[in-house]
Amino acid sequence: GLDALVETHDGWEIETALKSGAKIIGINNRNLKDFTVDIGACLQLRKEIPEDRVCIAESGIQGANDIRALKERNFNGVLIGETLMRSGNPEEMLGRLKEA
Repeated sequence: GLDALVETHDGWEIETALKSGAKIIGINNRNLKDFTVDIGACLQLRKEIPEDRVCIAESGIQGANDIRALKERNFNGVLIGETLMRSGNPEEMLGRLKEA
């Protein structure tokens, strides 16, 4: 009863995920080759994923403004880790993120 989240980082990986029949596609904003993070990656790549698929933005989400921008581009969810871990107060940070 589970579905897999297929992680992608570029157009080729999205194409491969779609051809495989993936229903849930994550776009990782972290380049795993050099570890740079650019939220613009998922904002740009979102248009390559059909609206009937679940699309998740991963990494680099810093605050409510980022989440609002992702909502405007029809992302269905976000994966947030580092921002919560580095916040010093994860509960408070999560509250601020939920404001979006």
